[in-house]
Amino acid sequence: MKKILHTLKIVSVLALIISAFAFSNKKDPPYKNPKLPVEERVSDLLGRMTLEEKFWQMFMIPGDLKIGKDKLKHGIFGFQISSKGLNDNAAEQIMDYGSTGTAANMANEINELQKFFLEETRLGIPIIPFNEALHGLARDGATMYPQAIALAATWDTDLVGEVAGAITKETKTRGIRQILSPVLNIARDVRWGTYRRNLW
Repeated sequence: MKKILHTLKIVSVLALIISAFAFSNKKDPPYKNPKLPVEERVSDLLGRMTLEEKFWQMFMIPGDLKIGKDKLKHGIFGFQISSKGLNDNAAEQIMDYGSTGTAANMANEINELQKFFLEETRLGIPIIPFNEALHGLARDGATMYPQAIALAATWDTDLVGEVAGAITKETKTRGIRQILSPVLNIARDVRWGTYRRNLW
C-alpha cells in the first residue's frame, strides 16, 4: 500500500510539472506579438475573426458595460463612455452625456471596460474610448472654448494650437483616445461634418 501511495505521489508531482511546463510554453497568437510586423499581425487577426466580430469592430456606440456583457461578447470598436441617446436607439444622434465625475473616475471606468474586452472576449481586442470635442471635451470639468469658426476668425494659429493642446490634455487624462471634432467634411453626406482625430 505504501508503495502504491508513493507511486501515486510521484505521478501526481510529474503531472503537475508537465502541466506547468505546457502552460508556460503556451504562446500567444501572432497578432498579440508586438515584435512582429504590423501587416503580419493584422493578417493573422483578420484570419481568426468571424464575420460578426469584424462587423462589431466597425461599430461605435454610446454606453458602457451596463448594456450587458452578453451583447458585447464579440467585441466592439469603441464606446462613448457614460453617454446614451435620449431614446433607446443605439444610433441616436441627440445625446445625454450624464455625469462622469472626475477625470480619474472616468479613467477608472475606461480601465474596467478595457479589462473586460481584453480578458473576457474571445480575441481580446481593446476598445477605443471616444468622445465629442466640438469646442472642448464634452465632459464634467472640461473647458469649453469658442467654436472653431470663432477661433478661425482670430487668425491666430498659435492660439488655436494652444486650445487643441489643452483639449488633448483634458481628453487623455480621462483615458479617451479618440475625439470627434469638426475640422473637415470628408463624408459624402453633408450632415456628417466630423473628422476623427486619434490622440495616441
